Amino acid sequence: MDNINELNKLNNMSKTKEIKKLIVDEIVDTLVDNIIELTEHYMYEIGDYTESNEKFLKDHDSICNEVIIELYHRIKK
Repeated sequence: MDNINELNKLNNMSKTKEIKKLIVDEIVDTLVDNIIELTEHYMYEIGDYTESNEKFLKDHDSICNEVIIELYHRIKK
């Protein structure tokens, strides 16, 4: 009977880890999507961009990277 209880505990712990991983993955996906969307929005609103050309895409990648680095630094404080 103890072995069954131990197996159930391990199974529950595994499910909890899976659920936590799923939640983290969903949050990270949502944050990344929001960063991309907001970067595009502010680039058109504030920047000197009128179309999604090569310069826009290059600058967009650069800005997204800078945002992610800044988030990392702020979280790490």
